[in-house]
Amino acid sequence: MKEKQLIRQEIWEKLAALGLSHSFNSIPPFKGQEQAAERLRELEVYIQARKVFVPPDMAQFEVRWNVLRDSKVLVMATPRLRDGFYEVNQSISRHLWTQAIRSSGIRKLGKRLITSKDDIGEIDLLVTGAVAVSLSGERLGKGTGYFDLEYAILREIDSTKAGTPIIVVVHDLQVYDELPWDEKDISVDFIVTPTQTIRIESPRPRPMGIAWHRLDKHVLAAMRPLKELSGFE
Repeated sequence: MKEKQLIRQEIWEKLAALGLSHSFNSIPPFKGQEQAAERLRELEVYIQARKVFVPPDMAQFEVRWNVLRDSKVLVMATPRLRDGFYEVNQSISRHLWTQAIRSSGIRKLGKRLITSKDDIGEIDLLVTGAVAVSLSGERLGKGTGYFDLEYAILREIDSTKAGTPIIVVVHDLQVYDELPWDEKDISVDFIVTPTQTIRIESPRPRPMGIAWHRLDKHVLAAMRPLKELSGFE
C-alpha cells in the first residue's frame, strides 16, 4: 500500500510540475484528455458498444459526452456510490447533456437504476481513468477503490462478463512499465492516451463479484447498491 501511495504522489507531482494537471488525491484531469477521448472513438470495441459505463470523474468528461454524441447509452455511478447507478440517453435534450453527465447533475436529470440486470442491462464496455496504469494492464486508482467496487457490483448482477472490455484513458506520463497489483484490483484491456492506443494482450483475471467479507456495516449502509443486494437495513 505504501508503494502504491508513493507512485500516486509521484504522478500527481509530475503532472503538476509540467502544468498538465493540478489535481491531487483524485483521478487527475489532464491537458490532452479531449484528444484521448477522440482517439478512444476509433476503437472497434467502442464503435460496437451500445451501453457504456463511465465513472463520474472530470478526467472522463469528454468520454461521457462522446458516448451521448455517438448515440450510445451512458451508465454512470453517483459519487462514492451513495445513490448507485444512473442512466443518461438521447431522451435528454442536448442542451442539458453538459449538466446531466456531471456528478452534480446526474441525479436530477438521469434515470435512477435499481441494482439489477433487469434494470441496468448488459454493459458492453467500461471506460475509466487512473492515477497510473502499466503496460501489463494493472490499474492504480486514487486509493478509495470505488471503480473496483463498481465493477464488482456490475459483475455480481451479471451486467458485465469476464470478457467485457475495459479501457483506461490517461496521459502518457501515467503509463508505467509495471505496477504493484493485488487480486481485488481491476486490470484493463486497452490504454488510450492523447498520442497512442495500447492493447493489453493478457490482462490479469478480474474479480467475479463482490468480496462481501471485505465490507463492514458502515460501507454497506453508505451505498444503495450494496444495501439493495444484501438486504441490509
